[in-house]
Amino acid sequence: MKKITALLLALLLMLGTMSAFAQSPANILENYKQAREDIRNIIILIPDGMSPGGITLARWYKSYNENTDSFDPAVTLALDEMASGVIRTYWQTSSVLGAITDSAPAGTAFATGHKTNDKHIAVNGDEEKYPLATILEGARGIGKATGLISTSNVQHATPAAFSSHYFDRSRYDILSEQQAHQGIDVLFGAGSAYLAAEDRKDKEDMIEIVKAKGYQYITTAAEMNSLAIGPVWGMFAKGAMAYEMDREQIAGSEPSLAAMTEKAIELLNQNEKGFFLMVEGSKVDWAAHANDPVGVVSDVLAFDAAVEVALDFAKADGSTLVLAVTDHNNGGVTLGDRETDGSYSKDPVSRFIGPLLKAKLTGEGIEHKLDAERTNIAEVMETWFGVTDLSEEEIEEIKVAGAGSMNYAVGPIISRRANLGWTTGGHTGEDVTFYSYAPGNARIWGTLDNTDVAKIAASVWGIDLDALTRQLFVNANAAFAEKGATVTVDKADENNPVLKVEKDGKTLLIPESRDHVLLDGVRIEFDSVTVQTNDTFYVPQTVIDLL
Repeated sequence: MKKITALLLALLLMLGTMSAFAQSPANILENYKQAREDIRNIIILIPDGMSPGGITLARWYKSYNENTDSFDPAVTLALDEMASGVIRTYWQTSSVLGAITDSAPAGTAFATGHKTNDKHIAVNGDEEKYPLATILEGARGIGKATGLISTSNVQHATPAAFSSHYFDRSRYDILSEQQAHQGIDVLFGAGSAYLAAEDRKDKEDMIEIVKAKGYQYITTAAEMNSLAIGPVWGMFAKGAMAYEMDREQIAGSEPSLAAMTEKAIELLNQNEKGFFLMVEGSKVDWAAHANDPVGVVSDVLAFDAAVEVALDFAKADGSTLVLAVTDHNNGGVTLGDRETDGSYSKDPVSRFIGPLLKAKLTGEGIEHKLDAERTNIAEVMETWFGVTDLSEEEIEEIKVAGAGSMNYAVGPIISRRANLGWTTGGHTGEDVTFYSYAPGNARIWGTLDNTDVAKIAASVWGIDLDALTRQLFVNANAAFAEKGATVTVDKADENNPVLKVEKDGKTLLIPESRDHVLLDGVRIEFDSVTVQTNDTFYVPQTVIDLL
């Protein structure tokens, strides 16, 4: 009977039937594994902080026809045809249950299938703080090519959660070192400031390290476009890449998110066993924090263009699963505010979208057009935002805005003129939309948890992430002590602690955040990274077996 049920389900899916997934997440996962063992590639796309209001703004913005000066409600986003369910985003530890998540626990849930707290990167949320295996590590372990893309620095919470492990998301030095030793085939984004020796606490040159590992290290779109093979690290900005709307004006050498996605797929797909790729549109979140609707529209549409690239590839390829979901809502943007209480039923779309259409840059981009003394505020706002009625108070807000914070001044100015409401400058706790596409135009339906993203991916490929955690991250301090070894932590270099293990005349040195150990001076590499938390070192079982 079970075999018949599985065969029927598979047949329904091949025919594009979607109702088969309208069931509990547990059944979704089991049935998906049974019916979709032919999936070779998985692409997960994450628009950080993208709320339903932001999607609606972007869709209306895209629908404007300049020739007819009208909006076409039939215009859709690439995401629209993939909408299939909702995901719960709460965070949790053994002692606390939280309704509003941050990017670190949300990214950890997506990557590992486990909840954690707000500072942890692929590390559990309880006292021990042990690392959790990620779907990227699982994919690499079965021979898949792996890739990460981000428009923020790649050490930021979401990309870091797929590629590194630490209990403090702000330790970009540690996270970047792990990424350099993680064996990722394609990495595109920003964050070179955290790789250069002069900018690091440990004074190690991560750029030279990745080059020594055989990576091509590139910094421009032109270099990216010329790539024929990997592996590659593409660092296109020191901190974060520009908003898509600003890119040509202030960062012309940077590639778009869609272009990075297309090139990554091209390179990763050369692996005959398939690939795993995570793509993050990072700065939707940053714009929402600033209540900058132009920035939100800019990068929701940039993200959607990347989704279109992935979706087109999946349709042509026939063996690719595409999942898209934000980690959390941000800002609580609405079309309509208190000023439209009495008029909303009569207000045309243009009332809300018209002011956004006048913008040629985001709030962040405006900063590059102001002179040093900010004497040209009125001129710049008229030229680049079409705003001619700035109040003295608004001019002062722009004049005193700190470096890198101009969108926090300009965003609310545009929102007021567009009658867009914002409830907060932080995250909000509503369920988020889940998007999926599988071979045969299948969907994964239902109300899921954010941990189900990792579980779905792992289930498709037959990966047991909990077993992988036990394999890759053994408590070395305890394991070697049980073997009768002498175990000490060498902190002569406080930024590069080393676990020293001595037994039977042999000495094993285990440096943190590396992919190798030294046994009596002989370097031995392994397919993972050492993780250190509070002087406890976690290593693969293969390292434990060396002594």
